[in-house]
Amino acid sequence: MAQTIKRVPFAAVAVAAICAVAACASGPPKTEAQRADDKAIADRVEAALNSDKVLYAKHISVHADNGVVHLSGYVWERPDLDLAVAIASTVPGVTQVVNDLELNRNGNENGPVAR
Repeated sequence: MAQTIKRVPFAAVAVAAICAVAACASGPPKTEAQRADDKAIADRVEAALNSDKVLYAKHISVHADNGVVHLSGYVWERPDLDLAVAIASTVPGVTQVVNDLELNRNGNENGPVAR
């Protein structure tokens, strides 16, 4: 029992250190201008995806964070996975594209979804 009591302060210090590191890792809050830039990039990417004649992009969500664009949702055909990334990467202001899209097999919402 005495050894357990001696370890409690060390555990508390370890937890405090982990919390401090996690708080610092998130960085300072974004300014209004940074949020506006992210929204403008996301809007441009979304417009580019929706204007493409081949890609059906109605189920693709776009989120931008300091030039890094995240694509999520699903597409109907396997080539659309790469096409969405290619289109998004050509938009001014995009520095990187993270592809979290999924392939919806059988072309219906009840079909199994796969990457």
